[in-house]
Amino acid sequence: MKRIAVDIGGTFTDIVYIDETTMQILVDKVRSTPWDIGQAVMDAIKKIQVDLSEVDLFIHGTTAGINTIVQKKGSKMGLISTQGFTDVLEMARGNKKELYDYMWKKPKPLVPRYLRLGVHERTTHSGEIIEKLDEKEVKEIIKKLKENGIEAIAVCLLHSYANPENERRLGEIVKAVWPEVTLALSHQVAREIREYERTSTTVINAYIEKAVVHYLGRLNGNLKEAGFVGQLLVLGPSGVLGIEAVNEKAIYTLASGPIGGAAGAAHLAGLCGIKDLVTMDVGGTSFDVSVVKDGVNVEKHQTEIMGYPVLMAGMDIRPIGAGGGSIARVDAAGLLTVGPESAGANPGPMAYGMGGREPTVTDAALVNGLIDPDYFLGGEVLLNLDLAKRGVSDIANKLGLSLHEAADGILSVARNNMTTATMEILVGQGFDPRDFALMSYGGAGGIFATSLAKDMSISRVIVPPEPGVFSARGILAMNLVHTYAQAYIRAMNELDIGELEDIYEDMENGALKILTAEGISRDAIEFMRSLDICFEGQRYYVETAVPMGKLLNHEKIKREIRRSFEQLYEMRYGHLINAPLRTINTRLKAMGKIKEISVSEIRQGKEIHRKAMKRGREVYLDGNLMETQIYERAELLCGNSIPGPAIIEEPFHTTVVMPGQKLEVDKLGNLIISSGGA
Repeated sequence: MKRIAVDIGGTFTDIVYIDETTMQILVDKVRSTPWDIGQAVMDAIKKIQVDLSEVDLFIHGTTAGINTIVQKKGSKMGLISTQGFTDVLEMARGNKKELYDYMWKKPKPLVPRYLRLGVHERTTHSGEIIEKLDEKEVKEIIKKLKENGIEAIAVCLLHSYANPENERRLGEIVKAVWPEVTLALSHQVAREIREYERTSTTVINAYIEKAVVHYLGRLNGNLKEAGFVGQLLVLGPSGVLGIEAVNEKAIYTLASGPIGGAAGAAHLAGLCGIKDLVTMDVGGTSFDVSVVKDGVNVEKHQTEIMGYPVLMAGMDIRPIGAGGGSIARVDAAGLLTVGPESAGANPGPMAYGMGGREPTVTDAALVNGLIDPDYFLGGEVLLNLDLAKRGVSDIANKLGLSLHEAADGILSVARNNMTTATMEILVGQGFDPRDFALMSYGGAGGIFATSLAKDMSISRVIVPPEPGVFSARGILAMNLVHTYAQAYIRAMNELDIGELEDIYEDMENGALKILTAEGISRDAIEFMRSLDICFEGQRYYVETAVPMGKLLNHEKIKREIRRSFEQLYEMRYGHLINAPLRTINTRLKAMGKIKEISVSEIRQGKEIHRKAMKRGREVYLDGNLMETQIYERAELLCGNSIPGPAIIEEPFHTTVVMPGQKLEVDKLGNLIISSGGA
């Protein structure tokens, strides 16, 4: 099988090609094209010069959905809700998310007040319909929205998660009267409790659907014109998905590239026998951190895009604005800040020579010798050291520091921001950083990884092969995954196991139909059931596994579920509460396994080959300029051992080994660095 993965980032678009018969692997990068993201995909394909007609599988991580929200270029929206609940989007949670930021404002609703219309109907929280839908009123609302030039309609009726009958009927009327309009029904998009979050998710799905469908359709057409006749899949929040699934639920595209890296890290950790791992993906625009626990990516059920909540199960990845393109400034109070604003792909860092006027993290790394200006992207892009020095000098003059001290300060502030984000995702979930290894990837990951690990008392750093395009490569290790959730509010002691099993069987039958249509055989499909459970009176819940198969001994099943919940709760919060339990949602993850990619071992040898030894240079490390040996990664062998200080170079990545640290190369080509952090 021949596979291609393309991952669009804020600065670069990465491509990976693998021929499993010959084990040929091609990797490359092109500049992202924010004005037309699809152009970068075709540029990348053209650059690696592969015959698309021979490619069986093409997997794509796209930013089409998130770009639509960021740029506010989605469809003109209308919202139909239960009469009296049209202001849910405006009211939100009524809280102030940034407590000490007096400039903080709630995000502006994607649907203006005059286009949020209410209809008379009512369903109770238990699913009883106490007021039928006023169908005449629905038709009047549709007419009004049509007159206002609406392109998409979101429908979110009160308690439709418990019984969608009224909402389903409303959707039928909309499609009968106005078949061409984009329509999103909340019970199809997010059948969960929490009115504001459910409404927000439904609105966002409708808002981006037209842009996503158009983009994927155009990309599919361009690929076919180039000779591609294989299967096109899109990266989702937990795995990859077929085009039809994404067209029906456009919010899946909001996951984008970092998911691929996190999945690839879990896969590689399994091959290395590592169960607990924290990942850091440092690209040109952002730093993304995630956790692998017991060999499985830690997930969450809600995310946030530009301040808008989205109910969507997927890998828990926390991004901050700290990457190679993050801009360094001295603020009005005389403090050095780095990010979140990025120079992006255009103009990029000052050293690119494309018109950038403010220094970035990349400029600082170049000034201090961490990056070779003649070997950036394997020498394809020559960096201008003088421009980088000019930008960093401006920071140095404002702070009264030397040039190298200012550059080191920029890198330290960026690293501290990364450390804070990493500590939050670990300690915030009850994990001890000392129990984890750190896997670093992304174009700029290796510059920070070893110092960050030492700061956090993490003893081992792993830099995988081809770390600069690891997210794209990780996409190729992912399976087809569909997730389902349905509100199920019950007291645990009143739980009807038979009813619960019926719900799971309905979900599984629907998932089976979709995965079969996507080309997965029945024996390659797996299901994972779970329940969201909390103590009575709590707002937040813990996802708890439910046994598979026929649930025969009902009381035993209840005890097993309770025991699992209590173990998870105590691990996360450090205590238990003497209170009854309550279920909130049923969940199902349906996985269609794609054939795994074979992994080859590298050549062995204790002695470092002279081809691996490059000319050393002065590098500013630990507050001093010191002569540092440089190595070419492609020439290193399994068993090679390198003491710090050292720098390992490859076309799309640089790994820094600090003084006192030690690097070893394993049989899979991973760089294993003892950080001295524990």
